[in-house]
Amino acid sequence: FRPAVWRYATGLGLNGFDWASWLVGAPVVIIAAAVSQALAPDLPVRLAPRAIIPFASNFLRQSLVGGADVARRALAPSLRLDPDVVEVPLRLPSASARTFYCGVVSLLPGTVVVELRRNSVLVHALDRTADVEGNLAALERRVARLFALRLPPPPEAPR
Repeated sequence: FRPAVWRYATGLGLNGFDWASWLVGAPVVIIAAAVSQALAPDLPVRLAPRAIIPFASNFLRQSLVGGADVARRALAPSLRLDPDVVEVPLRLPSASARTFYCGVVSLLPGTVVVELRRNSVLVHALDRTADVEGNLAALERRVARLFALRLPPPPEAPR
């Protein structure tokens, strides 16, 4: 690195050593954190330490497998996409866990959350023939274990 690049790369944040930006930035961050605490009634978040490594390893595996599948579909014109928006029941009782769940769903290749509803989530999936509902139900159980939550029983299917 040249000295100027190195100094910028090792500086504080995006503004390097511009201390004047901290006069505005630091109070804004503190106020935003305070407002966030006031508006989030189910904080603090409890995580189950023994569930962190299994969750992270599963997420990594799902990301790699899903990413390879999406890349394969993009590069092989013979593999058709069959996109759909599916409504998946959501039983996580905590707003923090629901937000985390939606973020993870959107980070996994081939799925993105379209809308969060009261008791369900709409998810756009690249392939509706895949078991989207089953995979997302399994993810919900993993998030519940990670947040040390108990899921209510699934609703009965209509007869």
